[in-house]
Amino acid sequence: MEAAMTPLLLVMVSLNQAPTPECVSTTNGRVCGYHCQSANGITAKCAETSSGVCVQHVGKVTCFDPPRWLPLALGGAPPAPSCVTDGSAIACGYNCKVSQGRVGCAQTPAGACLAGPDNQVVCADPPPEVYGVFGTKTPPVGCKQNARSVVCGYGCVDAGGALACTRTPFGVCDLREEKPVCFDPDKFVICAGGAQTKKPTCTQHAGRLECGYRCATVGSAIACARTPQGTCDDHDAEKPVCFDPPVRGGSASCLRVIGAE
Repeated sequence: MEAAMTPLLLVMVSLNQAPTPECVSTTNGRVCGYHCQSANGITAKCAETSSGVCVQHVGKVTCFDPPRWLPLALGGAPPAPSCVTDGSAIACGYNCKVSQGRVGCAQTPAGACLAGPDNQVVCADPPPEVYGVFGTKTPPVGCKQNARSVVCGYGCVDAGGALACTRTPFGVCDLREEKPVCFDPDKFVICAGGAQTKKPTCTQHAGRLECGYRCATVGSAIACARTPQGTCDDHDAEKPVCFDPPVRGGSASCLRVIGAE
């Protein structure tokens, strides 16, 4: 159960004016970057980007930088990250959570964190291709928990106590022997399809479950294509034969984002 204490918000950096790099000296040398912080003049750290953040706490310096591809996806500087602590442990990022000595933050603004039954903080973020499609309107990740665990992602399901989520809004989850199985299209499929990316389906056959596109069965075997343009043939006597052509196309912005991972 999440602790009732309010996490201490250590810093929130304003990005209204882009800062310039700086350098600081310590007894261990000189470091340069953004938002540099020194701990008792002995050690220092700096963020690598102007969108990053650094904080000094209990004689240590912690820094965080949003992913390098995030500004490409958002079309500008990302929202300011923050750092939180429970008094000893510290984490920096977005949508941070604190729970009885555990801290955690998402790496991107649409990410999410949730403390599980064991107070372990679980976080997840939309992958770059989702940001590449939706930009500033990227659907936020959700979290689901039960008495045993917590998961974060999209379309999260709880099947007999087993939790699972897809990584993207275009994924699908189904049950195999009362356990969830999830499948997400490849990042190039998502960039090519954009917001209209076709969702895969799941097919159960002879006690097996496969997810993908245009699934086919032969005897007790089942197989699915990995892309919407793929195909599966059921004329082989022993198993389906599937083929996926190269994925082409997609917005230049989405391709730039996944190329900058």
